[in-house]
Amino acid sequence: MSVSQQVAVDLKSGFRVVYPQDFTLPGSLARAFDAAGIAHQAGSFPFAGTDPDVSVAYLVEAERLAALGSKEKITHALGLIEHEGNAATVVVTDPGETAMMWLAESEHVAGWLLRPLDPVAVVATMTAARRMLKDRRETDRMSEMADAMTQETDRLLQIGVALSAERDISKLHELIVRNARELTRADGGSLFLVEKDDTGADKLRFAVAQTGPNDAGTHLGAVLPLTRGSVAGYVALSGEVVRIPDAYEIPESSEYRFNQSFDKQNGYRSKSMMVVPMRDHENAIVGVIQLINRKPDFDLVLTSPTMTEQVVDPFTARDESVLLSLASQAGVALENKALLESIQDLFEQFVRASVKAIEVRDKSTQGHSSRVAELTIAQAVAANTVEAGRFANLHFNEDALREMRYAALLHDFGKVAVPEYIFGKAKKLPDGKLDAIRLRFLLAINQIESLGARRKFELLQSGVALDDHRIVEIDADTISRAGELQALLGTVESANEPRVVAAEAGALLDSIIGKTYHDLEEEKPLLEAAEFDFLHIPRGSLSNDERHKMEQHVTQSFYFLREIPWNKTPWRNVPDLAYGHHEHLDGTGYPRGLKGTEIAPQVRMLTIADVYDALTAKDRPYKAAMPVDRALDILVKEFAQRGKVDSELLDLFIARKVYEAIDPTAKG
Repeated sequence: MSVSQQVAVDLKSGFRVVYPQDFTLPGSLARAFDAAGIAHQAGSFPFAGTDPDVSVAYLVEAERLAALGSKEKITHALGLIEHEGNAATVVVTDPGETAMMWLAESEHVAGWLLRPLDPVAVVATMTAARRMLKDRRETDRMSEMADAMTQETDRLLQIGVALSAERDISKLHELIVRNARELTRADGGSLFLVEKDDTGADKLRFAVAQTGPNDAGTHLGAVLPLTRGSVAGYVALSGEVVRIPDAYEIPESSEYRFNQSFDKQNGYRSKSMMVVPMRDHENAIVGVIQLINRKPDFDLVLTSPTMTEQVVDPFTARDESVLLSLASQAGVALENKALLESIQDLFEQFVRASVKAIEVRDKSTQGHSSRVAELTIAQAVAANTVEAGRFANLHFNEDALREMRYAALLHDFGKVAVPEYIFGKAKKLPDGKLDAIRLRFLLAINQIESLGARRKFELLQSGVALDDHRIVEIDADTISRAGELQALLGTVESANEPRVVAAEAGALLDSIIGKTYHDLEEEKPLLEAAEFDFLHIPRGSLSNDERHKMEQHVTQSFYFLREIPWNKTPWRNVPDLAYGHHEHLDGTGYPRGLKGTEIAPQVRMLTIADVYDALTAKDRPYKAAMPVDRALDILVKEFAQRGKVDSELLDLFIARKVYEAIDPTAKG
């Protein structure tokens, strides 16, 4: 059958086969297509008049493709076929044809048929192509849906940010309704808020209403009874989402009715409706968003009730999901003002818990953070009362005082990142190391004695007398070497104490270098390099590395505190204030070596409080509490006079007896 002989088939089918105008379609194949319900016809690429919803399989001879030229041109042509609508290519060729065999591996070829065309094989191939095109269309549809959902998610995130940033309550109401309408293409929208009246009864306040794409909103403020008789009231009381295809056709069995008064007064037609509850963070319903008339496009203006009847669609389940997400954000945004009042209490509890965590970690400084906070605030309060001199213009309001208090309470929080053994390290060697060293020395002494005994035994076996000078020399050498190790072990034990290492002790320690013992036939040093370093600590019990780790608590405190959103509170400087409590005015402090004006007055007060409490604390197991007068004397001579702390603030600290804030019985 020639191509001029058109087959009477259903051209509205969702799939069709198209072949070139000069392609001869065998009658048996045409009948097979008809029997399988596969529409087919001659045509050209792109197939003119193809319904965008119809998938097309192009039946093309390999020779026709070869005439296009290079592989690149052929591949490009096949790619165009594939992407022009939902189409695929099935290639027809002769058996044994190898020149175009590379096409069989092309991602653009959906089938490969050999002449003579077998109707069963062709129908099977086209059926497979139809299935593939159907799957591809579904994949594309799912991809479009995913893109749309991503855009909706991004839009919801942007809306959430905008709602959170808006502090004008009227504009916030407008934003909620406007965004709800844009997301769902609703023509009209209203916001109702659940509030209590003077008697404590719940009421529904009609906050704002918008109609049309350009309406910013009318703030009504009308207070309505909260009953299940209205749609908004029903949703506010039940918490259910209501979607209504036609507001004028609500079933008689429903508890609620639609009030048509607005429509009658304004010549409007309310048709589809969707009403969702707004909830706060405790899931309590705080309001209702009501939308009217879902349009094909948000910017479309409904000019008449007739037009509304024609173009308005019911709201979808997807609309409901999106609106619920927005309603959740809106409920939280409306609650923000109330939540702000609870933030202070939340931070207070958090700070207390953090202080407990510090004190559990370092029991030797329990109470330190609280005392430092009290001393710091007492200094600031004292400075507030100064009316002349340098501090006359220095004033701290309630938020500034709370900020200082939080910084003081949390200034040592970074100690949670300091290895626990460092806190209670009483000796230079880490716990357990000295015992290990003792065992090595004892093993070495035992090995010296065993070696001496073995040498003597060998001599005695050879007939040497017990009083031979060689036996005597072996005994003397053994006693000397074992005694030397015993003395060196005593040196190690002495050097392990946290005091200044004498030059003689240092030389004796150095003499251990090179001395070994046998461990499973392997020689090992009596003292490891790290152990030598610990024993050579010039002062105290901490190595440079351990001291550095301890000092790192300042930086760790800052890293921890900056992760908390202080900038959303009135106490945004807490991390920086805590960061500076070990800085000195002369630049000798750590970790940043700040000096002079780089150190804020609040930090200077915190530093004085921290040093004072460290000197006078009664709960440090490794030292006795220092009397107040002695502590103040050290603060003056070792810190103020040497330019490390603010001398004028220290004078105020002493003159106003600020230290009595933590101990009213303290005598300076």
